[in-house]
Amino acid sequence: MDFEKTGSVPNSPLVTVVTAAFNALDGVKTTVASVAEQSFRSVEHIVVDGGSTDGTVAYLRSLGHAVRWISEPDRGIADALNKGVAMARGEYILVLQAEDTFLDAESLARAAPHLRSDTEIVSFGVLMVNGQILRPIFGHGLGLRMSFHMTVPHQGVFCQRAVFDRIGKFDTSLAVAMDYDFFMRARECGARVAVIHEVLSVMPATGISSQLAWKGLRRRMDEFKTVHYRYAHSSVMRAVYHLYWLAYPPFKRVRSALDRRLRERQ
Repeated sequence: MDFEKTGSVPNSPLVTVVTAAFNALDGVKTTVASVAEQSFRSVEHIVVDGGSTDGTVAYLRSLGHAVRWISEPDRGIADALNKGVAMARGEYILVLQAEDTFLDAESLARAAPHLRSDTEIVSFGVLMVNGQILRPIFGHGLGLRMSFHMTVPHQGVFCQRAVFDRIGKFDTSLAVAMDYDFFMRARECGARVAVIHEVLSVMPATGISSQLAWKGLRRRMDEFKTVHYRYAHSSVMRAVYHLYWLAYPPFKRVRSALDRRLRERQ
């Protein structure tokens, strides 16, 4: 497949957008359309489908060469993303899941000048849409905050392929926190990060990482706790995490109940 440079920033790197999906036909269509409308043309889109039975395969087949795709059973989101990374030809990789979109048709064109060879990870903002509520989420790099929370929203992060080659891919033992684990590894390896205070993409609050129900939150917290202790290399940090996990779950449970009541009143 040839990638046209028309409409792209001169000498801009090839960007690979990876989308993992399973029985999410409408969401896949939305994301495919958003990538296709980009004025920046140095981009390829890879869709990794988990063997859907809702018409996704027929739709992907109808696109011809516009999208590269596979459809087969996988072991979850991390496994699907790893397949997409393995297929990628781009110098930079960006993950947009089914339903995620770019902010507008010029998003990649605005981002391209920031994709420089001396910066391995470029973090843009993401607009989270929850009903009528729009909330921009901006990255904070891989500093101290990253020790406790995800500080680089993955729908806004371009990651050089070389980083995957150096630190490995997503951990398939994690169902939710695989991106957090990946960027914790990137921090340990000293990956060079640039934070751009501009919104790149839009994420509807429908994914597994956005669930407000306590069961979903409990699962997410359990995985984040696993990642925390995985990278706690000192007794001091392990003690900090011990105190943190004594206090955080009760706080989060109360907060999730309040958020749920607020949503019900809207």
